[in-house]
Amino acid sequence: MENEDQSTGKLVLSHRQKLLLPVVMIGAFFEGFDFMVINLALPYITNEFNMTEQMAGYTLSVIAVGALVAFFVVRMADRIGRRPIFIWSVVIYSIFSLLTALSISLSMFIVFQFIARVFLIVCWAVGFIIVVEEFEAKYRGRAIALFQGAAAIGAIFPSLFLPLVAMIPSLHWRGLYIIGAVPLILLIFFSKNLPETKNFEEMKAGKGENTPPLLAVFAAPYRKNIIAIMALWFFMYLSYASAMNFFALRVESELGWTENQVGLITALAFTLGLAGYVAVGKLLDKIGRKKTAFIFFGLGSVALMVVFQAQGFWQVALAQIIAVFFIGTFTVLCAAFTNELFPTELRGNATAWGNNIIGRLGQIAAPALVGFLSAPLLLNGIGNAVTLMAGGVLVCILIIALFLPEPLDYEVPAYPPVIDEKPVDL
Repeated sequence: MENEDQSTGKLVLSHRQKLLLPVVMIGAFFEGFDFMVINLALPYITNEFNMTEQMAGYTLSVIAVGALVAFFVVRMADRIGRRPIFIWSVVIYSIFSLLTALSISLSMFIVFQFIARVFLIVCWAVGFIIVVEEFEAKYRGRAIALFQGAAAIGAIFPSLFLPLVAMIPSLHWRGLYIIGAVPLILLIFFSKNLPETKNFEEMKAGKGENTPPLLAVFAAPYRKNIIAIMALWFFMYLSYASAMNFFALRVESELGWTENQVGLITALAFTLGLAGYVAVGKLLDKIGRKKTAFIFFGLGSVALMVVFQAQGFWQVALAQIIAVFFIGTFTVLCAAFTNELFPTELRGNATAWGNNIIGRLGQIAAPALVGFLSAPLLLNGIGNAVTLMAGGVLVCILIIALFLPEPLDYEVPAYPPVIDEKPVDL
């Protein structure tokens, strides 16, 4: 396993980790890339397909339903392995990213993006599991922050590429989805560097082909944690998706920003926001998962509300830079709790239930709710609607404080669970 350089305090990767980490980071990079593409391209897609703001919100919600379908694929990682599920997910979402660029109608766009979203989410979720299983607990905070940092870097590039593809009228936003197919090429060269995780191999060697049933994660030793985890992901995504999906649309439609201004501030925010992943990784390992979550969720919520209430260009720009520093790490925090509170046999199951089913309901509901609440007779604008949704992050703090243990001090119950010295029949 890895060791820490005592003279510098830096994480030193083993040879195995040096090979596998870049591969899973490719998946994370393009998950961030694709997520930002649809947010930046939304104003132009809205215009091309003659959608209202409300229709745009409902379109995003329909596409986000793909995360629910991802549940069934992520669970397969507990049966056939982390590696094959991860690799095939990259292949499929790359193909459908390319098909998205060829859409000639709104219905085609929705179908292609729906399928791409399914496998983007699978790739991201299984990538997190791989990282958790390949790093020791005392270094895991920095490892998962590094993984999610790749997604943040991926989110920078659409802002940089948008002005370039816009110079080719026949491509414009479609050019970004063509770029989104690049991981298929990269995978050809690097997939051989990704082994199956040792945890999964050991689990299979000891228990054969028996796969935990669908509801195994709700057995008595795990029930409280999985319910809290599901709620944590739900309220996080309610805020996160609202903020990420509607920043560009809000500043362009309500504040009159230009395409270049949106691209510049988005690229700057996500570039500087990379420091947030460094900070959260170090704090997760130094002061613990819960204290770090309180800091980042609390300050992130405040920053989000300022972004969607401020009016002046520089006020909004500065608030967005600060907000991205914090909110980019929200998924890191949720994933740390999810993967560290359950045994190897149930990690895919816990991720599928927590992130892909209940959690993603928040992501699905967020755009539709913002579109509904932004109506003139209700909150009268996207800014006010997203500000209200940002309160979901404060609920996350309560969930962690009241219902979740500190993972570093928690002894994970074995699977199958044993109660009163008798195995539980699942």
